[in-house]
Amino acid sequence: MNVMPSHVPPGKKPLALVMQGGGALGAYEWGAVTRLCEDGFYPVAVAGVSIGAVNAAAIAGAPDGDIPASLEKLWRRLMIPTPWFVPDVVAETWSAFGNPAMYRLRSDFFSLMSWTSLCEVTPLRRTLKDLCDFGQINDTNHMRFAVTATEVASGQLRRFLNTETSITADHVIASGALPPGFPMAVVDGKAYWDGGVFDNTPVRPMFEMLSDAEADDLPIVLINLFPDATIEPIPTNMMQLKNRLMELTYENRFWADYGSPQGLREYSQMIAELDNALPADSPIRGNRHFPELLKRRCLKNLHVINSEHVPMTGGMDFSEKSMWARYERGHTAADTYLKGGNLVKAPAHAA
Repeated sequence: MNVMPSHVPPGKKPLALVMQGGGALGAYEWGAVTRLCEDGFYPVAVAGVSIGAVNAAAIAGAPDGDIPASLEKLWRRLMIPTPWFVPDVVAETWSAFGNPAMYRLRSDFFSLMSWTSLCEVTPLRRTLKDLCDFGQINDTNHMRFAVTATEVASGQLRRFLNTETSITADHVIASGALPPGFPMAVVDGKAYWDGGVFDNTPVRPMFEMLSDAEADDLPIVLINLFPDATIEPIPTNMMQLKNRLMELTYENRFWADYGSPQGLREYSQMIAELDNALPADSPIRGNRHFPELLKRRCLKNLHVINSEHVPMTGGMDFSEKSMWARYERGHTAADTYLKGGNLVKAPAHAA
């Protein structure tokens, strides 16, 4: 695929964003992305899954290109305000009964025996359509965009890219259709579940969305909501067991074969060296898989902003207090990363 770079506003520094799923934990991504934008960075490509897909839609579909304002509108709508006298332990569980901007419990009890979900997501569809400019999301000159979902029948991961298809609210909803809470989402006649069921770190779509020049030097920022270096206690009851199972499902597996982010960068550097060493007329260059391999050299530019470990129960805590706390932690983590001089300030890739 011949990819054309997206436009970078004057004075902005381009980067690519990868955002994971994690329900209410996505407020951490809101804070981190806001801080990156405050430093002058601007996403030219964004890939998301589940709540990361919702954040991605708010980023690519930000009215007037104001990404921090778009994300704040989204998360203010997703917050569940609670009176000051309500204990935190109660406020943190209120979303179990629904979130007016995202989902509500089903009430069609007459068909209970045929239910395949506990909630319906009409509120999320309304939120996406109210806040996100889908015409802009589908403008690849503005930004390249990808979300992932798991096809229920085949179990295969499906990537929806705006370079290949016209993105709608259905694609974003499919990416976050986590069972058994949310219903399967139907796109082009096929049923989908949450993409995080298959892979909660959607780095791979970046291989298809970056130009050759961007693969060499464009920073790719992964906001990692599930750092995998934490040793957790062995579960001692069914609730702990369920939470730990969910955490293991959603932890980052992308660099498992490379040992660490550093191992991944060493792998990508090897690819760049292979390209330099391979003769121009080598038949290997004609192999249909070779261009895909070359794109993986972009992983040497991968930057990871880690979240602190939180229990998976936090993914259901949309209380206002918790949302702002996660925003602040994400904002602080990105600020620390920037002040450490870790994020390469690559030159703009003008369209």
